[in-house]
Amino acid sequence: MDAESNTALRARWQYDEPAPGPERFIDEAFDGYRQQARLLLPVHECAPTVFVVGGARSDFTRLNPLLYRLQQQGIGSLTGNLSGHSLASEPGAKDASLASNLEEALRFHQHLDARSDTLVGHSLGAAIALKLAAQRPNVRKLVLICPAVYPDAAHVAPFGPAFSEAIRKPYAFLDCDSYAFLRQFQGRVLLVIGEYDGLNSKVHGQGPGTSAGTRRLAGVERYSPIPEEVTHALLRSVPAPHVECLMLTDCDHGIAAHLRDRPQVADQVADAVAAFILD
Repeated sequence: MDAESNTALRARWQYDEPAPGPERFIDEAFDGYRQQARLLLPVHECAPTVFVVGGARSDFTRLNPLLYRLQQQGIGSLTGNLSGHSLASEPGAKDASLASNLEEALRFHQHLDARSDTLVGHSLGAAIALKLAAQRPNVRKLVLICPAVYPDAAHVAPFGPAFSEAIRKPYAFLDCDSYAFLRQFQGRVLLVIGEYDGLNSKVHGQGPGTSAGTRRLAGVERYSPIPEEVTHALLRSVPAPHVECLMLTDCDHGIAAHLRDRPQVADQVADAVAAFILD
């Protein structure tokens, strides 16, 4: 890619900030469009490169506060832009959906060798990472950050009204084969969850099996789009010896912004994620 084209792409990133080590870019051709992935390379590798699936309205820079710290600790990462979520991914796939995002993620994942055994999924990206892991037997570790799970029927619905309708039905998220996958998964899972995400919907005036949404608690607005039952279902699906949970105090669903605003917390989270990956 020439310097002019790269400069134009960088202008569309959410955060154009220098990486602490080498970075490389992969341009992948799909049917009628292209997407780009970023590979962060550590100076001294301590573990195989992890594959990262970003969340809704994210590009591959959203998790910089975590991924840059992992890079400094010797853990590289590959993150692809997925259609329908950011300026950096436009124009992207026509009628983008979770299913087309999964196809994009699978293509990018092929650039990693068989040593890569860790997936990181953020929010909506956790739902995609679970589907991806089911197709990649070499995956032995899952890091799910404020994870979402959606009904299987929602994966083929284009983002927009059809997708929103499919995921808003009470308890619809339980109709997903990712729970069955986790029950037979032989690897380990780390859940990173904000204290104020996954709030009990009934306590906050919403119907059961739905999210609490945005709530003002002690004078502070908290965003809790993940139904409480999703977190419970994930924890029930993974055998107790194979699951760890990292709870971030004073944090809601916006973990990426929380880490960006609190460098010391980001240091602690990166240390915990690195320890999980290296163990």
